[in-house]
Amino acid sequence: MKKLLILLMFAVVLVSGCGQDNTESVYDKDEDQAGVDLNREHDGVRHGDGPNFTKDQDNGMTMTDQNPNLLNTDNENHHSFSQDVQKAKDVISDAGYEPGSIWINGGEMNVTAKLQGRVTRQDREDARKTLHNSLVKALPRYDIKVNID
Repeated sequence: MKKLLILLMFAVVLVSGCGQDNTESVYDKDEDQAGVDLNREHDGVRHGDGPNFTKDQDNGMTMTDQNPNLLNTDNENHHSFSQDVQKAKDVISDAGYEPGSIWINGGEMNVTAKLQGRVTRQDREDARKTLHNSLVKALPRYDIKVNID
């Protein structure tokens, strides 16, 4: 008896979904609850000004322009460590030395420059000091340590 009652209730629930009124809605396709929606054309796309309209979607905006919480990675003014390394290599080359390894660790930059030929200890120390001064002028944000090979 319980199985028959459960089966009967299941059938009533199943059949009750088929009893919907499939006639047109109270509102026509071009109307909303307030009446005729004048912001819509027949294609169903809203036109006008604002973030959800097609006029603003086609102006070349990227996701970083639309969401202020995303990082702006296409900005040319952002800081890059590779730019600092390249600047240090340029300073070393301009001073007449061959750039070696350059390491950045936090606020510290370790630079290695190579001298051409055999040099004395005094020449090596003078080269280290002049190169250090040039690098500090070019990259003042780092504590620079210069090694001469």
